Amino acid sequence: MWSEINGATFQDLMSLTNSNYGALSQAISMKGVGGLCGCFLGGGYIVERLHHKIELILVVCVMISAGLNSVIPFCHYVVVYGIINAILGWADVLLNVAGQVIIMDIWKEKASGPLHSVHIGYGVGGFIVPQIVKPFISKQLPKDEKTITSSVCEVMTLPLFTNSTFDVINTTDSTLSNVTTNLPTSTLPNTSSNFKYGFFIISGIVTLVACLWIFFYFLKSKQDKILENDANRNSEKSIKDMFNFNTCAPGDPIFAFFLYVLLFLWVYVAVSGERIGSKYLYSYARNQACFSPSKAENFLTSYWIFHTVGRVLGFVGSSFIHMKYIIFIEGVGGFVSSVVLFFYSDNDIILWVFVCCLGFFTGPTYPSGVAWTNRYIILTATGVMIPSIASGIADISFLPIIGHFVEMLGIGVMTNFFLGYGVTICALPIIMQSIACTRGDRFFKNVT
Repeated sequence: MWSEINGATFQDLMSLTNSNYGALSQAISMKGVGGLCGCFLGGGYIVERLHHKIELILVVCVMISAGLNSVIPFCHYVVVYGIINAILGWADVLLNVAGQVIIMDIWKEKASGPLHSVHIGYGVGGFIVPQIVKPFISKQLPKDEKTITSSVCEVMTLPLFTNSTFDVINTTDSTLSNVTTNLPTSTLPNTSSNFKYGFFIISGIVTLVACLWIFFYFLKSKQDKILENDANRNSEKSIKDMFNFNTCAPGDPIFAFFLYVLLFLWVYVAVSGERIGSKYLYSYARNQACFSPSKAENFLTSYWIFHTVGRVLGFVGSSFIHMKYIIFIEGVGGFVSSVVLFFYSDNDIILWVFVCCLGFFTGPTYPSGVAWTNRYIILTATGVMIPSIASGIADISFLPIIGHFVEMLGIGVMTNFFLGYGVTICALPIIMQSIACTRGDRFFKNVT
């Protein structure tokens, strides 16, 4: 929930930090920097070493995230907001790696479905957040003039600082002269007092989740102490062993290396496409489609609902359909949806329908990549860290790029990025399966 509140409140955050799309996108991308630090300076290594205390890792990460989320409404400097995102990114990595390791430890070869289910919570949080913050967001939002590509929308928003020029008649010589005046910030309603309540509510919900994990941690039975001793012995593995590709694909480390590269590429593209929708759809709805604040939040909620439905069906479908087919379905669906949006997004009905379709096919892509890789090689905690690295690099590289283009060309450029995502996500499964079939499914050697 805390990860997606910045998309639903993007324009309010611009007002709070007195920034624009480019600067705020860079601040949000700092989450990727924190994520990479978490990967290289902790991530998989901490989970491997403290495998027997994995619930405690979850508690610490969730509590850190809840606390920082409560601080954001009081952050008036975009640089400080970027630092907060970096810390949140570090906590997210540990949370992500630990959660997936728990699933694969329990379900083993049947982990494809549960891996989708653990990611369903992300989508659920995504569609709840817009409805939580909807009563508290500002009705009259600041804007950068260059980001509005629809002239109809210009009357619906007003920048915090405007240079208004009036024609004044000089009564002495009956000539016209221009008088320019700066409207101060005080002429606009101050919404920051309400803005913070949405963050507080979400932090409270997250804290309750942390309390549940504390409860589970202290409910461990005495039998778990025996397992803990085994875990302590396993934790003595060297760092070299944790990064040994031969452990992932015995006898064929080169194959494991290439599959990790493919997993990285798949997750990078999947996360990039997801960020387009989660961070910029609300702004697109306000500044391009001319939706009201309430309608724009409902629009974003619709995207997240279908994002969640996609992950639910991915969870169910992976129990009956091999992952090699699922990634093709997701790729083709994403491509078709992005093409339609590129050509027909000016139609409100088509915009609603195919944004929902895009959410449906984008939702399961991240867990599908992990589940697909798990079919062909053994994913250790260090291996699970690869998607987190890809996610972090996507945040660092992609968010500033799209923010820069929005500043230059307007928010309408979002559909161009969706098209690029669709083309790439459609082509990748062909490459992935071409390499994977050279070795075959590690659970059923007769299935390729």
